[in-house]
Amino acid sequence: MNDEMQKITELFDNLRSDQYPLESYGYIGKRGVRRLDGYEKASGRAIYTIDISLPGMIYAKFLTSPYPNAKIRSINTNKAEAYPGVRGILRYDDPELPDMANLGGHVPNLATVLPPFAYFQGEPVGVMIAADTESIVEEAIKLIDVDWEERPFILDEEEAVHKSSPLANPELYPDGNHYNEGFMDVEQHGDVEQGFAEADEIMEFKTKRYANTWMGPERPCGVVRWNGEYPEVWLKQQHPLVSKRAIASWFGGIPMNQIQLHCPYQGASFGGWTHCSWMMGPYYCAALLAKRTGRPIKWVFDRRDDFYGGEMDEGTYFFKVGAKRDGTITAVKGKALVVNQWFPVFGAFHHLAENTKIPNIYARLYALQVNKGPNVPTRCEQNSNCMTLTLIFEHVADALGMDPLEVALKNDGAEGHDMDWLNQRKAELGFPVRDSLRECIEKGKKAIDWDNNWHLPGTRRLPNGRMHGIAFTWTHEWEDSSGSGEIAIRIERQDGTANVLGMRCDIGVNAETAYCQIAADELGMKVEDVFYRPHMDPGFFTMTPDSSTNLSVNGFAIRNAARLLKKKILEVATNPRGVTARGSFPPAFPGRKPEDLDIQDSIVFVKDDPSVRMSLADLVGPAGGEGPLCSTPEMGKGAQRSNFTEPLFAFGYQVQQGAYASQRLRLCRQAHFMEVEVDPETGEVIVSRIVNVNDVGRVVSWEGCEGQQYGGACMALGRGRSEEVIHDPVTGVMLNGNLLDYKIATIQDIGNIDTFLVETGMGYGPYGTVGIAEDVATVVPALIEPAVHNALGVWVKNFPITPERVLKALGKA
Repeated sequence: MNDEMQKITELFDNLRSDQYPLESYGYIGKRGVRRLDGYEKASGRAIYTIDISLPGMIYAKFLTSPYPNAKIRSINTNKAEAYPGVRGILRYDDPELPDMANLGGHVPNLATVLPPFAYFQGEPVGVMIAADTESIVEEAIKLIDVDWEERPFILDEEEAVHKSSPLANPELYPDGNHYNEGFMDVEQHGDVEQGFAEADEIMEFKTKRYANTWMGPERPCGVVRWNGEYPEVWLKQQHPLVSKRAIASWFGGIPMNQIQLHCPYQGASFGGWTHCSWMMGPYYCAALLAKRTGRPIKWVFDRRDDFYGGEMDEGTYFFKVGAKRDGTITAVKGKALVVNQWFPVFGAFHHLAENTKIPNIYARLYALQVNKGPNVPTRCEQNSNCMTLTLIFEHVADALGMDPLEVALKNDGAEGHDMDWLNQRKAELGFPVRDSLRECIEKGKKAIDWDNNWHLPGTRRLPNGRMHGIAFTWTHEWEDSSGSGEIAIRIERQDGTANVLGMRCDIGVNAETAYCQIAADELGMKVEDVFYRPHMDPGFFTMTPDSSTNLSVNGFAIRNAARLLKKKILEVATNPRGVTARGSFPPAFPGRKPEDLDIQDSIVFVKDDPSVRMSLADLVGPAGGEGPLCSTPEMGKGAQRSNFTEPLFAFGYQVQQGAYASQRLRLCRQAHFMEVEVDPETGEVIVSRIVNVNDVGRVVSWEGCEGQQYGGACMALGRGRSEEVIHDPVTGVMLNGNLLDYKIATIQDIGNIDTFLVETGMGYGPYGTVGIAEDVATVVPALIEPAVHNALGVWVKNFPITPERVLKALGKA
């Protein structure tokens, strides 16, 4: 193993600081680097999956259940089959449908392709119809005659926990709605009873988070076409490799190398649908109908269908907290009744252990089935953990009459240990010893003028009659769900530009530009000479965009590829070129060794005499006259041979596993501040300012990071203040599955958003980086309740914080 590969493999499953950063940075951390996707998206020319239109393409949709818990007894599709424009119908009882198939998820996941059972109103079931237009499909679906067996349903988790409650999913969970007992359902540290005995104050409270969803501008959809026996698929979801793996298992098995995959731009994703266990079900059905009809098929959800599921924090939470008078939290006991979590493994109180010195914690998670859609990671799986930390710290500060900033700083730490212990670990792991939380707080409190604006709850009325409120929250910065990624870089013939190869889903976070910034600095190239378009399958797949993992995993992968490629370029520059049985040409830099050279601004030069130089374009040379390597044909006897260089290509990869198993201490922090005005007569909450401060270790793309802060703040406001999926308790029917009645926040709903980034270098990613993409939208939603409490002096207790709930808390409704 050469020295470069040795350095690379040392950082697989990295548990320390980056031991091999660059000495200086040009494009990494530079503002104003042009976004690769900027022109297409800003001009409206970007192509999304929903835009794909192929010759002869037809459209497909599903029958959906009108009931929250039902089974198809029998079905008659004769009228639908006869409807003009209908080209194919697939039914749940079709003999070609397998009982189960791999339909996606992070791991191979068997699910029913076209189920006859419905466990929530609006669930796609029983029938897919393909027709010439979407409207024809919709009319044909109305002609289906279904004999339904309606079954008892349940919507409330506090009822579902009881053994006597109706079974929400009797096929999968015949023994009760509580389905995670004994499986990662308890978190325990220390002795909570001893902690409560040591406390001066004990607080008990309860909160409820109602359902919110992931729905975005582009509806779930996909396109399937058969090129003879070979499938070609256009995806709208975040996991192209997972999808390819699933497709390869269908129809008796399809070799991976025969599947042609496309992943166009995505019109918002946020996890959501991508994580559902049935996410590839529509593709399977469309693939089967495309085989039968000989036509490409685009399957689509309508807007109501897009309200398929929701975020993992839906549920009811119970708290008991003990603290000393100086703000030291001595014990936390928590219980969470969470709804329909497909992955009930992330807990609801984990952040207390991961980034505080609280010594005594006992928390239990009850995962419960009700008759609503599946709840999966939406923007992030950490919503519950962030909400509980925010509410615990704010209740402690309120009970003790303390500044919440002081309570946070007093309890900062990790795994029950204080900051002295954590600082020792930082030094041992090679990190700078800096106080990330304090640095974040100082930036934020200055921006929001905390010292002049913070006050005790319910004590400041504004001249306009509204009550002023201000609040703060914090947690660690995260990036590290387990992941792996692979990526390659090729130097193009003729002009010496670099092409990055690796399929991934572009969800709009500017990651592709950031990877080019890393490659440019590592290769010594101009950033405009590095290009990355991730929409097609080149045989390499990066880490999927989820869990804020991308930069920490793929950043290493692109760096590794660039370092190996640079090494190869310098070797080619110092060795004979055009070597064949008929001879060779002198090196581009005769008498020099690779270590004598460097690359800057896409120019190879001699370190001790920079005037001796050659552009990468000249090094690779022109090509095309006699195949891709040689520039001119050798036409006659004695004609001069063409010089050439070997292909300049390298791939890199990174493996980072075990992070969810707490193999790494969380060292970077984030802090967020919110200022509100509340009308005590109407209950209206006006958010006048949000300040976001994130310690990202090192900034690669300022625009990418700040974009996530701005977008996250807007999304967080919607989740905290207005977004709620409402079901009729009598019928179980969703009442607001549309963009008029489901209230998403826009940028006009926030007065000011101020964004700040801290660079402590204490991340485990390349150059000390850590993730940011999910953070703000995940941490800030819960902040609105303490802000309203600071304004009014009462706790609203239920999310979202709507005017009706504010008035109820005030005793006015």
